[in-house]
Amino acid sequence: MKKTIGLLLAALMLLGTASLAQEQETVPVFENGMAQPILEVTNLRSSDYTNEGSDILRFCVYVETDHDTDSDGKADLVEALVQVPRAAAQGHYKAGTLYDPTPYGAGTVDDETLKSSMVLNPVPFDYEKLYASGEKRTPKGSMTTLEAAELAEADSWNYRVPISRQQGYGYAEIYNYYLARGFAVVEAGGIGTYGSEGFELCGFDLERDAHRCVVEWLTGDRVAFTDPYSDIEIAADWSNGNVAMTGCSYGGTLPFEVATTGVKGLRTIIPFAGIASWYDYTNSQGAPLYLEADYGYDLAFFNSGAAFLDDDWTVVNDDYASFLWQFSQDQKATNGNYDDIWERLDYTLDPSKISCSALIVHGMNDFNVTTKHADLMARAFASAGQPFKLVLHQDGHNFLNGIVVNGDLWEQIMNKWLSHYLYDVDNGIENMPAVSVQSNVDGSFANYATWGDFSYESFPYDRETNPDNVSHIDTTAIAAYATGYLTGTDDAGRENLRDNYYLSLPESASATYVFELPDNYTFCGIPELHVKLSTRNVNMEGMVFSALLLDTIDSSTEFKAYMTQKRLRDTLPKHTIGVMETGRGLPRTKVQEFVKSNTRAKLITFGHGDLANFGRGYEGREYRTRTEEMKAGEYYDYTIYLQPTSYTFEPGHKAVLVITGWDPYLAFLDEDYDSGKVSDATQSTYTYAFNIDNSSLELRLPSIAGTK
Repeated sequence: MKKTIGLLLAALMLLGTASLAQEQETVPVFENGMAQPILEVTNLRSSDYTNEGSDILRFCVYVETDHDTDSDGKADLVEALVQVPRAAAQGHYKAGTLYDPTPYGAGTVDDETLKSSMVLNPVPFDYEKLYASGEKRTPKGSMTTLEAAELAEADSWNYRVPISRQQGYGYAEIYNYYLARGFAVVEAGGIGTYGSEGFELCGFDLERDAHRCVVEWLTGDRVAFTDPYSDIEIAADWSNGNVAMTGCSYGGTLPFEVATTGVKGLRTIIPFAGIASWYDYTNSQGAPLYLEADYGYDLAFFNSGAAFLDDDWTVVNDDYASFLWQFSQDQKATNGNYDDIWERLDYTLDPSKISCSALIVHGMNDFNVTTKHADLMARAFASAGQPFKLVLHQDGHNFLNGIVVNGDLWEQIMNKWLSHYLYDVDNGIENMPAVSVQSNVDGSFANYATWGDFSYESFPYDRETNPDNVSHIDTTAIAAYATGYLTGTDDAGRENLRDNYYLSLPESASATYVFELPDNYTFCGIPELHVKLSTRNVNMEGMVFSALLLDTIDSSTEFKAYMTQKRLRDTLPKHTIGVMETGRGLPRTKVQEFVKSNTRAKLITFGHGDLANFGRGYEGREYRTRTEEMKAGEYYDYTIYLQPTSYTFEPGHKAVLVITGWDPYLAFLDEDYDSGKVSDATQSTYTYAFNIDNSSLELRLPSIAGTK
């Protein structure tokens, strides 16, 4: 592996040197199927920045949408920062566009200070009000890109938002690699974000359509203006009409949303850790994963810079506060069940309009946005008959920059992908393996020709470890135990690891099953747990039961594993093993590999269900409120679908399945929880019991069909 990386670095250095010979080129240059650096990227953060003399022109435009969500009488405008090569603006060539729609980029509201719950206006809100068309603007003149760039002021993007003083357009510099190679880059937060108009709606189709409008402007099918006031039209006269959308987390969600519209010009998407269905982000198989089931309204407010009526962000639009309240109420009312509000926020329901390709990227240690979302996206593209590639890596909630995948640096892979889809370069990238999965043993990637066609096998668990025919789970002890564990430290004074928590639970609150697997046994796909359960708490909803699959040797022996540093900001530590020239004066790109850490347990994958919602399938839409009556003490069949992943059990290691109740690492409890107390409300909400018929338990491990 080290030798291969050394040869790769040598080749990259030569490639960077060779590309410098193209300094005088004013059109994109492609060598070895990749766009080469041809432009100097100036620092857009300079206090005295101007576009004069810059190879990259920067300015903001305001794209007109179709709806008036804030009821001011006019169709909402979306502010977008455009970074375009001067050569394209001068007409030397037409540029392909990389579009990042991350709402956070515009600058977020400091909700720790403002407390989003304080801006809820308890007045019913009719969502149909958001769909008013609004008056369209009549252009009073027009301006070219060169003219707009000459008038542009850096304050348009180099601002600080109120209160937190967060940098505006925070993602503007992360795509410099592509600017240097002749791509255009566009960043927009969408309706309701700071600098734009309208309401931030967190997943509603109107949010999706606002970003679709930006794509339409890039293809010449939508009007945009130089500012929100003067009605001076500006066209994307430099664009070749080909657009790729990319981003991470929320920014990886919106590309998939927009892809489901089938908008012309969207050639491909590259979502990192994106959400396919908001139901599956905050719920699982009928179970609410968070005490704050109305998370969506909170995230909407977090990005709602446009909803404030004053510059100091102290007064919120009353209608928006009513929308937030209604959004909150509707999410809470579902209590884990799939209902109409979740159907609005589910982009997997009709993939037939998808007409672009996708390079879907997700970390198998992402416990924020789980890998099910990557699987749902892949299924949607397969259903639509559109080409897609799936890359599953060992990191958590993150991009993949600097990592070598199948012998190529990730930046090279994206370069080839974008060169092919935005400039029609015939480089064979569309023939890359359908699925690339990084090994937890040595960090190499295994490649597969298909995804979703799994072959299952199961193994018996060790009856000596768990000899009982029935295991009884009582969740009463979880709250008190979790309070101590989450606020405690290990012998070295470090924060207790989540992975060890499940193995150390009180016996009354968990059941453990140990599986002896063949040496170097590997599974890849969606593990399934089939089991019969019974409960006497048949009148309760939201009774979460959790199934967690762990790797361990024994309770005291440490081993090396890819362990994320912080589960809510879950990224792996990295080690730099080399550098490559990025080109044209940009900082050199670090070539890195993920670092393993010592642990006594490794959480591999997990799933959650609701005791009141048995016998359903994989899709969230199957978990609407159950109407048939459950009988106390009667056993019912449950299938829990664990998160898609791949894992190899090294010699001497064991697979341990833990079944317990609610998971404190997902359930954000009331304010007393963090202070070491457990309120009566929390205790009653999370107190229930159930039985496991151990003779029925079957853990089915998948492998992609046709492979070992």
